[in-house]
Amino acid sequence: MKSVKKKIKAQDDEIIVGLDVGTTKICAIVARQKENDNIDIIGIGRSPSKGLHRGIVVNPGKTIDSIKEALAEAELNSGVRIKSVSVGIAGHHIRCIQSTSTIGINNPERVIQEEDIRRLIEQAGLIRIPSDTQIISVIPQEYIIDGKDGIYDTPIGMFGVRLDAKVNIITGLVSSIDDLSQCVKTCDVDIDDIVLEPIASSYSVLHETEKKVGVAMLDIGGGTTDVAVFKKGVLRYTAGIGIAGSLVTNDIVEALGISEEEAERIKREYGFASIDEILNDEEISVKGINRNVPKKTRKSILARIIQARMLDIFQLSAIEIMNSQIHKELHAGVVITGGGSLIKGTKELAEEILGMEVNLGIPTGMKGGLIKEVESPIYATGVGLILHRIKMMNAPDFGNELKGGNSKRKKITAKGVFNKIKMWFDE
Repeated sequence: MKSVKKKIKAQDDEIIVGLDVGTTKICAIVARQKENDNIDIIGIGRSPSKGLHRGIVVNPGKTIDSIKEALAEAELNSGVRIKSVSVGIAGHHIRCIQSTSTIGINNPERVIQEEDIRRLIEQAGLIRIPSDTQIISVIPQEYIIDGKDGIYDTPIGMFGVRLDAKVNIITGLVSSIDDLSQCVKTCDVDIDDIVLEPIASSYSVLHETEKKVGVAMLDIGGGTTDVAVFKKGVLRYTAGIGIAGSLVTNDIVEALGISEEEAERIKREYGFASIDEILNDEEISVKGINRNVPKKTRKSILARIIQARMLDIFQLSAIEIMNSQIHKELHAGVVITGGGSLIKGTKELAEEILGMEVNLGIPTGMKGGLIKEVESPIYATGVGLILHRIKMMNAPDFGNELKGGNSKRKKITAKGVFNKIKMWFDE
């Protein structure tokens, strides 16, 4: 073991690490940024997630152990000593509030400057929210200059005396984000960014054209299903649903009286989200709680258990998509991703419930290295965290409060984590 550790080098500025802290798995992906925006995956670490429930830390000790295990594997796999990570956050406590903001342009030339955009965002954040929640992100949807609307790009350099913006304000529980950040920092790594997981996943599985014409993304994880709706290139709505893959597994455990490990196995190997997709309703042999006494069931019985819970997921997702108020403008349909999207028949059931075209989202954007290993929906968030971080590092500097830091690597402390979470907007 000592000879292996000697080969591990310290993390440099070209190394980006995405840490997906999920309810059922922890995933650390190490990437190297190269010339011409090429990105190579050089290491992957995974571990079972213990200590989280529906995306929220409920046992810090177990969560820390799970994170350490994933980071250690990623270090051995990549040969890089991990010093800092970009972390994803999700959960049913995430809320999206629509609001407006207005400022006056006070410079003599009437030219909109970076400082004006900062003031506009700060003004938008001055709203009443419950004391146990905090603003995570302020995302401009549209700018209006002297009554002239339809401006979706940042209007720096344009002329006007009054600047309005329609914004989406994303909020989350203070305790949930503090708990997660503290667990990560206890593992002897700094935090580069804390990013909403649906935002991160969208970077890896959605094309810019889809975001412009209108698309909804459903990231079906272990503990939560994240809904994100995009239009005109920006996030228009997001919400978290507390039903996902782990509840499907729990339903199988209770219905068939088997262990969680066995339920997960037969879900992956024989599971269907729609009974109509079964062509051969064969008998399945499963291990009972007493391994000496095998049990028998059928694919159709297993499918009924899975379909009932997947129906809940898509019906609740349909409600959230409608809450976005642009559900009739999603010309690119729906993209499903995350581990829960891999159950056979999921795409077909989603199309039936949502009433629009549904496609499977597979991570893209990486050029070399272990790209084949991450070409699965289960790595959508991890890969997206890397792509998001690189974009923020390479973006023009509109100030730390707007884009979460400049091209230099900037750490986030647990004490001031909320003040450093980026306010995403479409460049």
